[in-house]
Amino acid sequence: MPSNEERRKGLRANLPSQMLFNVLESPNEYIRGQDSTVKRLAAMDAEAIPQLTSASQILLARIDRKLSLILSILAETSARKNYMNQAMVQDISEFGLSFGHHTQFPIGSYLEIGLILPYTDGRLMDILGRVVRQLDSEENMISEPHVYGFEFTDVLSSDQNEIVQWIFTKQREEIRKRRERG
Repeated sequence: MPSNEERRKGLRANLPSQMLFNVLESPNEYIRGQDSTVKRLAAMDAEAIPQLTSASQILLARIDRKLSLILSILAETSARKNYMNQAMVQDISEFGLSFGHHTQFPIGSYLEIGLILPYTDGRLMDILGRVVRQLDSEENMISEPHVYGFEFTDVLSSDQNEIVQWIFTKQREEIRKRRERG
């Protein structure tokens, strides 16, 4: 993992959009939907079903339980996580983002965020991270009283790749606009 200075110098792009988030007491509270599903399915396989005697009865009982679990997961997924807060994102990199909010967060606070990149498929990225610094007032490009640097600590590699691709696309657009202007 690059140092903080290397991260700040990395590829960044302005991302004036909203993010959803929840404040967590610790990173252990964070559960990614897919991870919890895999754990629950594995636990079901490990459980013995004592009243059933034949292997086929046990198999059918496990299939029934797994189907019930899958249906409940599909219902959860369609409803998405219940994020309680919104904030304005200032900019983003593959390692984190900066955001503004009216609440003051202590450095080290853990947040789970829901992020949708503009002009993408609209998929909500579920990311865990922590507040690593409070930005100076001259670095504040949005009208929020507090602006924070947020480091991703648990992000899917596919989401991180999508962020990088979005940044490249955004930078190409900015270069094209500068060339057109003169």
